[in-house]
Amino acid sequence: MGRELSELQIAENVEHILRAISTRVRREGRKVLRDFPITPAQFDVLQILYFRGEKRMSDISDVLGITKSTTTGLVRRLMDGDFIRKHRSVKDKRSYMIKLSPSGEVLVESVIKRRVEFLHCVLKRVDSPKPQNYEKLLRELLEAMQQDTDGPNKIGGRK
Repeated sequence: MGRELSELQIAENVEHILRAISTRVRREGRKVLRDFPITPAQFDVLQILYFRGEKRMSDISDVLGITKSTTTGLVRRLMDGDFIRKHRSVKDKRSYMIKLSPSGEVLVESVIKRRVEFLHCVLKRVDSPKPQNYEKLLRELLEAMQQDTDGPNKIGGRK
């Protein structure tokens, strides 16, 4: 008779598996960066702008959890490489908005394409009758997470 895993042990295993998958997918996508003069930290800035739209310098600092001076250095080097552009905010003339340039967009999309191709190859090798089940299960997991972090039962909050 096999020993059943507790819900906590299953959660630990799922966390470990998701972390390992995320690391491998991220690593594969970042191989594209070898052809460009940017660092992984600079690429993190590009991803924020790609997925969230233009941002103020302080917003980028907050999302990345880094100092404003570090963000300034990252942004300056990305501007020098023509991956991003800076312009005055329409709402507040005292602040600047940072947005992706066309070449920054192309770079992020190249990384995403590499990640998708990698996952496509891996999914073809998986011995499963329906790979679509992975998408369905992962979508359900994401939706449950969004409810927990966005809804009344926030993780760490009152239930």
